[in-house]
Amino acid sequence: MSIDRVTLIREGSKEPLKRQRSNRSARSATSSAKRRQHEDGCVTCLRGTLHCYNVFILIVGCAALGVGIWLLVTDFGARKVTPIVGNQLYEVTTYLLIAGGGAVALLAFCGCCGTIREDKCVLSFYGTTLAIVFIVLGAACGLAFFFRSELASKIKTRMQDSLSLSYGVDVRTNHENKRITDAWDAMQRQLQCCGIEGNVTSVSSWMFYKSNTKWFNSKSENILKKVGGTFMVPESCCAPGNVKICTGEEEFRGPPSYHNNHNPEYRKTNPYLYTTGCYDALLDYLHTYSAVVGTVAAVVPLFLVFGIVISFCLCSRVSGYSHEDEVDL
Repeated sequence: MSIDRVTLIREGSKEPLKRQRSNRSARSATSSAKRRQHEDGCVTCLRGTLHCYNVFILIVGCAALGVGIWLLVTDFGARKVTPIVGNQLYEVTTYLLIAGGGAVALLAFCGCCGTIREDKCVLSFYGTTLAIVFIVLGAACGLAFFFRSELASKIKTRMQDSLSLSYGVDVRTNHENKRITDAWDAMQRQLQCCGIEGNVTSVSSWMFYKSNTKWFNSKSENILKKVGGTFMVPESCCAPGNVKICTGEEEFRGPPSYHNNHNPEYRKTNPYLYTTGCYDALLDYLHTYSAVVGTVAAVVPLFLVFGIVISFCLCSRVSGYSHEDEVDL
């Protein structure tokens, strides 16, 4: 067979291959055109919506994180509520709120990256994690309102026991007693109260320290040995001003040196002493802030539902285009 004939045969066999490649290129171009046309509608809208949503959810997540941290680190925060009420639900709820808010803020950045790149894996991770955060914040909401409904049960008894037996006792060696002491001091300063309950005439308010606490016995013995005076209430029960008159180190014709004396001269109002018990103020405080935690933990998941739906819709669109291109090629 001559060389020219062989060359003609080879060139003839290449022509069908060229036609096949040309047809594939045409189909691919048509598919790409369809994809771009489709993308101009649905995908562009989804991408823009998710971008705006991520900016908004970043603000919401930072707000929830800020509320949780504030409730934790404030003078009478969640960690100091636990030793007094003997219930960790409020503290756990605050930690869940912090975790959920931080995760939402972090995921907003992840969602922006996934939207820009149209990465199926990143978008799937984003939507799945939003769903998990939704569950966490839902649990926080439930715990907050459950804690609020169960708030009054056994709190007064717990307050009496902790103040009577643990306040100010062996605080250097006993970690639990120190936690209780710090918690009581923080609560009395924050809520401007003293003792358990009642007003200036009650034996369960400021008078509770003198009549029912180990702290008073140990403190008075030590002070008598040193300076001849005695602490009748701790300094955390004092308003700004003369602390010695408040605590009983200096003579004052009224509380805390005298209680319901028959002589009117010994019933003066002490301007430096909180004379109202803490029970009612504590209930109001916890009702207010548990409602704040519960409301924040309930509102944020409502926004997360929208993000979950949008992210999975965009993810399905992106994966659909990839599959179509693979088939056409």
